[in-house]
Amino acid sequence: MAEARTEGQATVLKILGGTADDYDAIVAESTLGRDAHWKRWILQRMVEPKQVLDLASGTGILSFLVTDRFPDVHLTGVDLQEDYQAVAVARSKERGLDDRTTWIRSAVEDAELPSGTYDHIITCYLPKYADRPVVAKLLATWCAPGGRLLLHDFAHPTDPKVDALLRVQYERWLAKVKRECPHWIPCFEDLYDIVKSSTWTDDFPGLLEDAGFEDVELTFMHQKTAAFVTARKPA
Repeated sequence: MAEARTEGQATVLKILGGTADDYDAIVAESTLGRDAHWKRWILQRMVEPKQVLDLASGTGILSFLVTDRFPDVHLTGVDLQEDYQAVAVARSKERGLDDRTTWIRSAVEDAELPSGTYDHIITCYLPKYADRPVVAKLLATWCAPGGRLLLHDFAHPTDPKVDALLRVQYERWLAKVKRECPHWIPCFEDLYDIVKSSTWTDDFPGLLEDAGFEDVELTFMHQKTAAFVTARKPA
């Protein structure tokens, strides 16, 4: 098992350990199908990608959407968890994508990647766990001139009524998890509080600007339960 060097890395290993086999089904059901919508949002904003870096690539859901849509792309996936990446590697082989994919098992903060290589850097669900000052600087190093960032994660709604509804839905989902898939309990016991306490939507845009990115934009969706940050590295 990988060793955690940061609090965020330790959290990921704690709450997601042993969940790779049914991750795809759980993320689809627990987000009421919105996960697919959020990933399409990212795909629709990619412009003629050739070298794509998918951070926290997991089982490869977003990665393979990219390779399916863009037949000339080479995708590099980075993920901390061995079991998640094993699923992605197996799927890559099944799809005949060995020549178009590279898989690196590493925490994002510790990844050793070539500078100025990637014209698109994408991620789902990383920002709330990341050491964001470190990651912002790494993104600036890895991104090619003119390259684009497309980053997504959960956000916590500011409207108390939406928050109350979200909490009810969350408790119902947690009860179902306890009945039907108890190996997911560590995740869903903590996830609400993790998202609520995260300041990523407040601090990450500014960190990216400080790292030299331009056109940094923060977009909320689904009553501010999801957020996206897009940015561009100067050419």
